[in-house]
Amino acid sequence: MKKVLLTLNILLFLISSTVIAQTGLHFGIKAGYNIGTQYGILPPNIPYEVDSDALLGVTGGILLFFPVTEAFGVQQEFIFSAKGSSQHITTIQPPIKTSTDYKINYFELPLLFRYNFVNIGDFGIYGSSGFALSLLLNGEYKVDGVIDVGGTPVPFGETSDTDGLDKFDYSFIYGLGVKFNLFKQNCFFDYRQTIGWNTLMMPTSEGGEPAPLRNQTYSFALGMYF
Repeated sequence: MKKVLLTLNILLFLISSTVIAQTGLHFGIKAGYNIGTQYGILPPNIPYEVDSDALLGVTGGILLFFPVTEAFGVQQEFIFSAKGSSQHITTIQPPIKTSTDYKINYFELPLLFRYNFVNIGDFGIYGSSGFALSLLLNGEYKVDGVIDVGGTPVPFGETSDTDGLDKFDYSFIYGLGVKFNLFKQNCFFDYRQTIGWNTLMMPTSEGGEPAPLRNQTYSFALGMYF
C-alpha cells in the first residue's frame, strides 16, 4: 500500500508539471484544529464496555494547488496533524474502570481532488476528496484507573510513549470548503473528515493486550494562497 500511494504521488507530480505552465501553480499555507477520535470493531459477547471521547489537537502546514481547469484542481499538502482519542473501559470481572488518553502526532501527505461547484465573483464553494499517507512522529498514552473489589477502591496510573505502534497510517479524505478574498488575499476555510483504514494496535497498559483502533479526525482550517 505504501508503494501504491508513493507511485500515485509521483505520477500526479509528473502529470501536474505539464499543467503548471498553462494554468499556474498556487502555493498556500493553512492552520486549524482537529477533533480526533478512534474507532474499532467490538467482538460479540465481550465482558467489558467501551465509551470513546474526542480529543482536540492542532493541524497545519503548506500546500500546492494545481488548477487543471477553472472548476477542477489537484492539491498536495504537507501538514502536521495531531490525532488520538480518549477511551473509557469498564470490565465486569474483575471490576476495573480505566480512562486512556491517546495523543499521537503525524506528518501527513494528503492528496486531494477539488471541484468548484459554486463560483460567484471572488466567492466559491468546493468539494474535495482523496487520500493521505501519514508518518508517525511521536505519541504517548496516559492511563488512569480504579480497581474496586468490594473494599477500598485502588487507583492506578501509567504514562508511556507509543513505541511499537505502526509508523504509517492510510486514510480516506472528503470535505467541503469556501474560498473568498480578504484584504485582497485569496483565502479559504476548509472542513474535512479523515477516516483511517489501517488498524493500529494501541497500547493499553504495561503487559496488557493492545486495543485495535483506527484514526478518524474532523478538521477545520483557515488558509491562504499566494
